[in-house]
Amino acid sequence: MKGIKLWEKTWAEAEKILNKDSIVVLPIGGGSKEHGCHLPLGTDMMVVDEISSRLLEQTEIVLLPTLNYAFYPAFIDWPGSVSIESDNFRKFAGDIIESIARFGVRKFMILDGGISTHYPLTILSYELYNKSGLKVAVTDMSGLGKEVEEEICEQESGGHADESETSCLLIIRPDLVKMDKAVKEYGASVPGTFSPAGVKKITLKTGMKTANGAHGDPTLATKEKGELILKAMTDDLVVFLNGFSKEGE
Repeated sequence: MKGIKLWEKTWAEAEKILNKDSIVVLPIGGGSKEHGCHLPLGTDMMVVDEISSRLLEQTEIVLLPTLNYAFYPAFIDWPGSVSIESDNFRKFAGDIIESIARFGVRKFMILDGGISTHYPLTILSYELYNKSGLKVAVTDMSGLGKEVEEEICEQESGGHADESETSCLLIIRPDLVKMDKAVKEYGASVPGTFSPAGVKKITLKTGMKTANGAHGDPTLATKEKGELILKAMTDDLVVFLNGFSKEGE
């Protein structure tokens, strides 16, 4: 079972590939967004690219090129970080999907590697279904592989450039991980969520409030944990895609 990288095909080949039975996947992961002093700015992009590669080996998806700029307002004050205004980002992602839908595709999955991006993409999913009947699934990166992550990670809490994310990068690009600069730090929950004690349903979104831009304990990261987490996230997506392919039959 092999998926297809659409950018490697000609338009004539794409014409035969894109149809009502296709599931087209759009990966979205920040290519320039702070991840502490120990991880590269392109961490999110690298993670979604790795997961996409694994999905190509296990499912018959049609994969689009990764969109590597998106809505990341909590990180904009950190040098090198780029954030696209939410409406512009939502509409841009929508234009990509609607362009492909012109050729008969009705099912899409956005492999969303962010947290703040989940909100405008969820709105987009509603909009495209109501407007055109397109079914656009949006992943929640905080939930993928969660059971495995909670079982193997030792940090008190996390969410950004933490034990989990650092472990994944030790598998994907170990040459870019600076473990000597990794430090444990806990600040506001990513993306800067303020929840007073006892109040669970009301939140205030703020910026990233730690000294180095991480939230968690990356010093606990290992390659072994990274492989287990990446596999668990991929496994969740494979189960979903297998079910999504049969949905509506």
